[in-house]
Amino acid sequence: MKKITLLFVALLACLQVVSQSEKISEEVKTHAQALVDTEHNVGIVIAFINGDTVDFFSVGTTDLQNNIPVNEQSVFEIGSISKVFTTTLLANEIVNGTMKLTDPISKYLPKEVSIPSRNGREITLLDLATHTSGLPRMPNNFEPKNPNNPYVDYTQELMYAFLSSYELPRDIGSEYEYSNYGMGLLGHILERHTGKSYEDLVIEKIALPCEMPNTKLVFNDYMKSHLAKPHAQGVEVSNWDLTSLAGAGGIRATTKDMVQFIKANMGVFKPSIYDAMAFSQKVAYENNGMKMGLGWNFAQNGKDTVVWHNGATAGYRSFTGFIKGTQKGVVVLGNSDGDIGRLGMKLLGDPRPFSAPKVSIQTVINKEIETNGIQSAIKLYKKLNAESSNDYTFSEDALNTLGYKYAAENKDEIALELFKLNVESYPNASNPYDSLGEMYLKLEDTTNAISNYTKSLQLNPANDNAQSVLTQLGVDTSKLKVDVTIPEATLESYCGKYELQPGFVITITRKDKQLFAQATGQPQFELFASDINKFYLKVVEAQVTFNTNDNDEIGSLTLHQNGQNMPAKRIK
Repeated sequence: MKKITLLFVALLACLQVVSQSEKISEEVKTHAQALVDTEHNVGIVIAFINGDTVDFFSVGTTDLQNNIPVNEQSVFEIGSISKVFTTTLLANEIVNGTMKLTDPISKYLPKEVSIPSRNGREITLLDLATHTSGLPRMPNNFEPKNPNNPYVDYTQELMYAFLSSYELPRDIGSEYEYSNYGMGLLGHILERHTGKSYEDLVIEKIALPCEMPNTKLVFNDYMKSHLAKPHAQGVEVSNWDLTSLAGAGGIRATTKDMVQFIKANMGVFKPSIYDAMAFSQKVAYENNGMKMGLGWNFAQNGKDTVVWHNGATAGYRSFTGFIKGTQKGVVVLGNSDGDIGRLGMKLLGDPRPFSAPKVSIQTVINKEIETNGIQSAIKLYKKLNAESSNDYTFSEDALNTLGYKYAAENKDEIALELFKLNVESYPNASNPYDSLGEMYLKLEDTTNAISNYTKSLQLNPANDNAQSVLTQLGVDTSKLKVDVTIPEATLESYCGKYELQPGFVITITRKDKQLFAQATGQPQFELFASDINKFYLKVVEAQVTFNTNDNDEIGSLTLHQNGQNMPAKRIK
């Protein structure tokens, strides 16, 4: 399965912050340069804001062909940072008295649309703005015809159809679950309420008063000529066009424009939208130590609060954050799928040293395919993995992305071999089997498609895509998703703190028969049992295994994510 996502709070995103820098440090500049030199990123633009003073640093290019340097005028997709634009637009309606956070969303949707409710409680605008509506990350009728531009054909009719058919799995407002669908629905509600398109609202209410001329959804001529082209694993990919779910991640902008947005949020200057920005930064949801505003995430640093959000589309990454109550903030934009959030958090005081980046194996294999063919590339991959694994970044995403690149070019034989290699390399990861199943389905090999989708669902019972495809193929999946009942005493034995790395701890807690995981500075997520000591998450493709020590006690856990098995020693 090609991972269709607008970046959310991933389990491994460390948010510990201890102090703030005054400008872009040489350490950050050096690491950004290393990320580009090792082809982990194509182009990166960083801005550090200190009141009216802005320090910019740019490295890399807009694409891999023309060698045009990126700068603060280059245009990027900002992905899920769009969500705080959406919640700011909502906050503007709230402070102006035209909407209320307690309004049920049914008030703003057609009467023929059936809105799910639970225990007499209706979904409100606040629930959508804080990811507590009970709606999932993505709708189960999201089946893009073009995986390279997956959101473009998800229509209003599909949005309504999903909403009318969905049954909420938990009480509304009881838990946080990041939802691209929910935030996209909120953007649509704002369109219906105001009678204006989402883009017109962004431009009129935010971009114009904040002097952000190149912040839009649809490219104008200037933006096209200054576009930092998207890349995934070193390969140029397509831009994403969000239609009905635009409020979840459809905005494009320059770093210079985003600096204006953050300066306005910090009150360096106070445009007409400032009161709404300030309102959106107030605590709107709190549960089990986790707090968030309207769309904004919070990380606590002693008495300081870091307000932040990040984003991702197929070929972009973005990060922005600031110290609440100060005028110090950061914007980092990149035109590839390599992580850049650490750069931003470092400028906001993250004490962890950077790890030297490695060249992605995907870049090497892609060049070998183009030069000597797929079989030579497979041999090279296995050789490097066996003899030089410490010199390259190996991940299931690398081969997965490369496979979809060749599938999009209708080079199905190459794509099939890459997906098979991915399954061979990561036999315990769900996503490679899903992608291989999809490829077999494209080739009309139903038997192998069913086999691989089945394996994917067995490894990750939360894989709704595999569930949906198998159902469509007439497979009874009820026996594949067996509920596992674990004694409460056993669940209690798993509770404690597990250190994944210095300063980054996963805390396991229990409420009755439900286990929860919460990483440092992160929301709390439910863990679902697949075996006596094995659990999976629904909000992100990850699994947790609890391990016994020599004394037959739980001494560690292993986090399985993105093809990696990361041990965490129990410290309490």
